[in-house]
Amino acid sequence: MNSPQPPLDVWLRRPQRYWYADGLAEMAVGSIFLLVALTNLAAWRLPPGPWQSLILGLCQFLVILGSVLGARAVVHFLKERITYPRTGRVIYRRPSPSRRWLLAGASFTLAAGLAFLMVTLSKTVGQRWLPLASGFLIAFATAAGWRLGLTRLLVLALYILGVGIGLTLWPLPEPLDAAAFFGLVGLGWLASGGWALGHYLRQTRPQPEDEGEAA
Repeated sequence: MNSPQPPLDVWLRRPQRYWYADGLAEMAVGSIFLLVALTNLAAWRLPPGPWQSLILGLCQFLVILGSVLGARAVVHFLKERITYPRTGRVIYRRPSPSRRWLLAGASFTLAAGLAFLMVTLSKTVGQRWLPLASGFLIAFATAAGWRLGLTRLLVLALYILGVGIGLTLWPLPEPLDAAAFFGLVGLGWLASGGWALGHYLRQTRPQPEDEGEAA
């Protein structure tokens, strides 16, 4: 008797799940959060004034934009050397030139949106409640990884929410509070990705050259 075929959505999610199998994507996200934390830390080291505003405004925006644009290329580079030699290559559809411009525009919008969101949340909920509101939003987005069967992302979401609650109960001076929040969130993403990468490396071995690629 033939075993039942998996549902269509399971087939469609397999390439997405494979993208996260080695934890490299999570480590890239964690690195972006850490870079944002460093810009806030640099601003904290400066006296209030135009230079602090420049770092928190323009420099932070450029850091987010550059990180989002470069992260996928870095992840691809590492997968070429770590993942594909072990478990084969999944060929993801290459975007057309127009779609690449669209992705660049989306990255620009994301960077601007994150900066605008932080300012809006600060004015709406107040600086005291900003870590909790930010933690809830980021945790909610992170928990979406549950639909791919990635339990570690649900654990990570709970950790991020805990960071937001902790920094709300024990507030730090601005902008050190943002540096601590994004730094701790970034470390959480790096830890999750590092755990996944370690597990992946223990469970896999490089394949011989002639057994190469899986579509």
